Amino acid sequence: MDSFVLDAQNPNPKNLKNLLKYEEQLERQHVSLDNILGALDVRNHSLGQLLVLKAKGSDQSKNRAVYVDQCNNFFRNCNVEQVRIAPAQLSQLSKFYTETLYELKQPLRGVAVLKDALSILSDNKPTTTLTPIHTDFLQLCILSKCYHQALPLIESNITHINPEQSSIAIKDILCYFYYSGIIFTAFKKYKKAIESFKFVITAPASALSAIAVEAYKKYLIVNLIQYGTVQHFPKCTPAVVQRNIKSHCKPYTEFVSSFSNGNINDIMNRASSGAEFFQKDNNWGLVKLSIRSTYRRNIKKLTQTFMTLSINDIAEKVSLPKAKAEQFVLKMIEEGEIFATINQKDGMVTFDECFEDFSGPTILNDLDHNISNIVDLESKIKEMDEKISLSNNYLKKLASGKNMNQLSQYEDPMEDIN
Repeated sequence: MDSFVLDAQNPNPKNLKNLLKYEEQLERQHVSLDNILGALDVRNHSLGQLLVLKAKGSDQSKNRAVYVDQCNNFFRNCNVEQVRIAPAQLSQLSKFYTETLYELKQPLRGVAVLKDALSILSDNKPTTTLTPIHTDFLQLCILSKCYHQALPLIESNITHINPEQSSIAIKDILCYFYYSGIIFTAFKKYKKAIESFKFVITAPASALSAIAVEAYKKYLIVNLIQYGTVQHFPKCTPAVVQRNIKSHCKPYTEFVSSFSNGNINDIMNRASSGAEFFQKDNNWGLVKLSIRSTYRRNIKKLTQTFMTLSINDIAEKVSLPKAKAEQFVLKMIEEGEIFATINQKDGMVTFDECFEDFSGPTILNDLDHNISNIVDLESKIKEMDEKISLSNNYLKKLASGKNMNQLSQYEDPMEDIN
């Protein structure tokens, strides 16, 4: 592999591009990779190091701890202009790095590293341009329960996806929004979580994917937590998803149906019968939250009917022990979900009207922030619309008279899961 080292050390851009021809040879040189890596400087020979580390990632016998250290050094010090020549290889290295950290049970070590690496393939616009590294970063945040590091990213508006520049694939995009939904759920931002999961199940598809199935399961439960019900499929959901997804989520659809009459005993029975499936999918915690939300909604309904009620009456009406009912009421008062006072002497709860006048500085700041986001989003939509309208592909299709709405991939009955 002396010729590879010499080419990697040559700063000529043409030589750098020629390095890609050595990929298969490197894959067969696992024993020599560390020596080759030692002959290359991470800053000056970044593309060479990238190819070596990518080849080493597929070696199942590698020293994982050493590999993580080598990747850390690479991501922190690489020459961005060089590695952008090989986006597919860089994306694969990011995945190998993430998998290795998972195997070592040390995902936290990679959070800051990949956070800094987000700009490499996004043209220094990590909050608006989606790349495969974004998906790996969110995965590490979830595995390490370091959700707060990911929140600013997923709350930003992704407006650009460039497969040529970043080598991003549909799986990366679906996983990004699936992981976003999980993180929003952890922060109890249920509306945003629902939108993220909805993106996954409504994305154009020619087959039903496992990612869409898992997203749909969480979509159902989070809807129950937020609204106590689930609406029909959005109109833009691919036909292949609508036809087949429910058969893979039977315990979930049965659990959803138990919410139709609001009977807590029916809900509890359905939860118990599907507990094995929910636990296997790591959704048991969400199921319990959906049951708790039912109690809270039932208590909230009482505020619309009664001015005062005793704790005993509340407990009886929502099918809870007295102590538990009082805990629910206190928690709901603390969180501003209801406005009420409890008289500890006689155990009476007095329900009050909402005191929020929506004129404080916090409300005004939120309103100003939302207006700015909408104006910014509108300008980006106009820019994208103009770009599409002037593109050669669009003009050719327009001239040929083809119907842009006839997406044949929605009608493909094939599935890629059993």
